[in-house]
Parts: sequence; structure tokens; C-alpha cells
Amino acid sequence: MAKAEIKERLFRWVAVPALAGVLALLAVLQYKWSGQVSEATKAQMQSNLQVSLMGFRQDFARELGSAGMEMRSAFDPSAAVNPAQFTEQFQHWQQTAPHPNLVEHIYVWQDPSHEQPLRFDPGQDKLERTAWPAEFDSLQQHLQEFSAFSALHSLDRGPGGRDATPGRQRPPRSHDHDRFRASDHSSGRRGGPARNRPDFVAPWAVDQSIPAMAYPVRHVDRSGTREITWLVIQLNRNVLEKEIFPELAQKYFRGQYGLDYHVAVRDSDKAGEHVIYASDAGFGGDDNQQMDASLNLFGPPLGRSGPDVAPEIFATFRPSATDRSAQANGPERLPRLEVFLHSGDQGMWQVAAKHKSGSVEAAVSGLRRRNLMASFGVLVLLGVTMALILMASQRARRLARLQMDFVTGVSHELRTPLAVISSAAENIAHGVVEDKQHLVRYGNTIVKQTRQLTQLVEQVLQFAATQQAPRNNHSGPVNLSGVVDAALEGTAAMAAAAGFTVERSIEPDLPPVSGDFSGLVQSLQNLITNAVKYGGESRWLRVAAMAVKGKGQIREITLSVQDKGIGISKEEIHQIFEPFYRSPAVAESGIHGTGLGLPLARKIVEAMGGRLTAESEMGKGSLFTIHLQVAGPRAVAEQEHAADPHAGAEPDFSS
Repeated sequence: MAKAEIKERLFRWVAVPALAGVLALLAVLQYKWSGQVSEATKAQMQSNLQVSLMGFRQDFARELGSAGMEMRSAFDPSAAVNPAQFTEQFQHWQQTAPHPNLVEHIYVWQDPSHEQPLRFDPGQDKLERTAWPAEFDSLQQHLQEFSAFSALHSLDRGPGGRDATPGRQRPPRSHDHDRFRASDHSSGRRGGPARNRPDFVAPWAVDQSIPAMAYPVRHVDRSGTREITWLVIQLNRNVLEKEIFPELAQKYFRGQYGLDYHVAVRDSDKAGEHVIYASDAGFGGDDNQQMDASLNLFGPPLGRSGPDVAPEIFATFRPSATDRSAQANGPERLPRLEVFLHSGDQGMWQVAAKHKSGSVEAAVSGLRRRNLMASFGVLVLLGVTMALILMASQRARRLARLQMDFVTGVSHELRTPLAVISSAAENIAHGVVEDKQHLVRYGNTIVKQTRQLTQLVEQVLQFAATQQAPRNNHSGPVNLSGVVDAALEGTAAMAAAAGFTVERSIEPDLPPVSGDFSGLVQSLQNLITNAVKYGGESRWLRVAAMAVKGKGQIREITLSVQDKGIGISKEEIHQIFEPFYRSPAVAESGIHGTGLGLPLARKIVEAMGGRLTAESEMGKGSLFTIHLQVAGPRAVAEQEHAADPHAGAEPDFSS
């Protein structure tokens, strides 16, 4: 076995499986890595979602707190409310607030036990006493409970700053006063006088059913009694639903092509989920709808609820070091918003989000599928490219081998006639041949070998021409009987010298075919030459032309060459029309050839719109068939007119 063949087999059985294994390993690793990337992406998306929800909550608290902080500094709790000052402070807040219509009404309740609250109407810019609206019943009850609790704590202390209970010492009353004292700060009005506010920020109590915020402003009178003035800010629900919530959703959940998440603000109470705001119609109304994440807008961020906002939460509240630091650094500190849950009849406002893909997990899964499709597509493309490279390399090696065989065959075919011509010419030149009969014989030999050499060179040139550009055939109606006669006449000498019996079978009344006369003669001669070369011991061939009919009409005309020679194997029958190809068995048998005859014949026939097929069986011979189309009536008429231009013309009687 040749080394080249051994290397080719090693490459085929070792390198190809190794490359396939590498591709499979890359696919497995890609699948594993995509899973890890998906988990990291999911965790990152969930973390970003929590950050967005927290930002939504903080900005919402900042929006409400700005109104509360401004109005809390609008009055001195130890003195009567100044309507002009209150109105001026509110107008200043409206000028600087992004949503000036957020506040619907403001209530100031200085004596919860005996007086009705003062209500500030932003539309009329005035304070007037009015009864509590019906929806404030729950809030009013909470405020009265806290006022009663505060008064009870005030009665527990005796004069001088000591508890009435013997044996118990309490800090001096001035400490209580310091704890709730009012410190000077800017009122927010340009050029206005300083206002008093507590030195810490107590929590704002939120009643979500109204909605409203309540804040206790406490002071100690001269008799040492602690008094409370309630500041209640009623919020405009329409502004919350139509302005603030949509803006916050766009700010924290907007992607490249709009909102990445469905966002809803829901009120969750005993009756179920009630949608306050939804970024998309129909979202958030289903109680069983699974959300990717949710966060409380008031109270503790997570969980169903926090501790009840009872009076104790205000009485026991003391500022931490962080509170004092934030208070000293400026008014940007977020207010603490707690929810009234003491009566248990209120729900929790929650902001909830769900990815538009169905869930964060579904979005990550879809992203992973797309990444896997892209990755596997690249791997498939890589595999196809590798396969094409391997096929191209195999074809290149095979073509190189065929070209070497072609060069060897052509060299041998050229060497034989050249050697004969050279020998005959030398004998004539050196006077070896003097007899006239011998001279004629030598001359015929030279002419024969020259013709064979010319045919070989012409065949090579014709093949080269067909490879560079399509063959330009002058197609027209052709009579096959003339083609067969011309081809047999051109190969008669070769067939006679080989001792072949040639049968000619032409079906009568065959219509003309569409083709080129010289091209058909050349193709048929190539087939007859191959039949003579590979005809074997039978030394017989048959040339036939017949019509193939279908549904009573002639579909095509076939021109075939049949022999009873050595035949062609099934493995090689599809390769015989490839340029330069010669069967190893034929090459070893010493039969000369170039491997260009059949490819050239096929090129010529296909250029005419026909086709060339082959049927063969080892040891029984071969059948090569040229399939041609029937020439149309118009083409036949044009040919007849060209042959006899006066046919059909009117006679001239002028002479």
C-alpha cells in the first residue's frame, strides 16, 4: 500500500473523529457555561429588580415627605396658626414641587378633645373649621387614641420633674422639653423669618384608605403639660395614579424598547387585591398572579406588615445617631412612613413587578435559548466548514492524482505517434527506404500517426475550452442518420483495424433533433472510440437511434452506443464523467487514454440542451445514451427556407 494512501486513511480514521470529538466537547462545555451564565444573569436581574423597587419606594417617600416637611414648618405649635403664613408656605411648596396638585387638603387639629380641625383648601387658600369627612372616621379614632395616651403620660409626672410614684426618679422636665424642643431652621420662604421644628423626624402615620398622612407636633406648655397638634395632609389619589406612579415606573423599569416589566401598585386587604395603578391594562388584578418581586410602599419594605402604629410608637420614639446625623446634614433625609394597622381593617400598598416575558426566570430561559441557538449555530457552521475543508482537501488530493495520471496518459499517447513519425522520417532521410512501395507505406504511416496526434491535441484543447467558457453551439434541426453515418465513417478505420463488427440501427421517419451537427458527430465518435477500446474479446458494438414516446407523442430522441466489453463497476459508474478519471483496472490493463473523452462528450451534449447517461455491468458491457430534444416545427421551417430561399416564392412572369 502506498504511503499516500496510508496517510489518507490515517487522516480519515483518526483526524476526522478527533475533530468531531472536539466539536462535541465544545457543545457540552457551551451548554454547561450557558447554564452558569444564566444563573448569574438571573441573580443579577433579581437584584436589579429589588434595587428598582427600592428606588421606586424611596422616591415615592421623598415625594410625599417633601410636602410634609414643608407644611410641618409652616406653624409654631405653641401659638395659634397663622393663616397668611400657612398659605405663603404652601404656595412656596407648590412653586418648587414637581407635582403641585399632590395635596388635596390639609387639616390642623390642635385640641382633639373639644375642637373641630382647621382645614386648608389649596383652591381657596384659607383656613376654616370644618367637621371631619366620613372617610376620616378611622383616622380620627387613631388620633384620639394617641392624644389620650399622651395626656395619660403627662399626668403620671409630678412637679419638679419627678414621677408621682414614690421611689421613682425621672429626668428633669427640661430633658423632656429638649427632647421635643423646636430648633430654629429656615422656613423655606426666601427672606422669611426662622421657624421652629423638632430636632428629630418622627414617623408619619399613613392612612391608605383616604389616603392621608398624619404627624404629631408636640410641645410642653408652662404648666408642664404635653400637648399635641396634629398635622394631617390629605393626598390627591388621582395625582398618585396618573402622574407619580407612571413617572416612577418609567424611571426605574424602562428598557430600550419601553418598560421591561409590568408594574402595578396594589392595595392588599382582607377583601383581596385592588389595583391602584397598572402600567398595562389588566395587569395586577388577578389574586393568583405570581409576581417576580414586590415591596411595601409604607412601613417595613418586606413582609405583610410591620408593627402597629399605635400611640406607643410616637411616645417611645427617640432619634438614633444616624437620625441626628441625617438631620444635621440637611432636609434630604427620607421620612419614615408607617401604616395605621391598629384596627386591622387597612391593607398594604405594594409595588409589584413582573417581567414581560412571563417572569425573570422565563426571560433568562429565553435568553439562554437564544444564546444556545447562536452558539450551537456557530458550532454547526464550524463543523460544516471543517467538513467542507476536509472534502475540499480530499478532492484536491484526488484531483492532483488524476492530473498526474492525465499527464502520464497524455505523455504516453503523445510519445507513441511521435516515436513512429520520428522513426519513419529517419529511415526515409537516411536512405534506408528506397523502394517506392515502401515510401508510400511509410508515408501512410506518418499521415496516420499525425492524424492521431492531431486528434489528441484537439481533444485536449477542446476540453480546456469547455472549462473556460460555455461551448458556443449553433443549434438547429439535425438529421441523426447523417450524424451516425459521419461518425461511423470517421471511426471506420480504427474499428476495422481492431476487428470490430459494427451494427447500425436507425428507426425510420425520425424527426430532426435540436443540436449541433459537428458536436454530435464528435460526441458519438468519442463513444464509439471508447467502445472499441474497452470492447473486450467480443469485438462488437451497436449504434442506434430511436424515438421515445409518451402519451402518443415523441418526448425525445435517443442516440446510443452499446458494446459487450469489460463493463464498469457500480462504484465507478458515477465517476467516469469526471475529468482525468480512469479506472485503476483499466490503467493497469495497459489501455491508453486521457480520461477526457466522456467528460468532453457530456459537456458538448449538455450545451445542446441534452444529456448523456451510462448503464453498465461488469463483464457484460456498457450502454451510453445521448438524449436529445425534438426540433420544433418553426426551426425546421427556417432550415428548409435557408436551404432553398426560392421555395414558396411567387413565379415571375415579367419576362
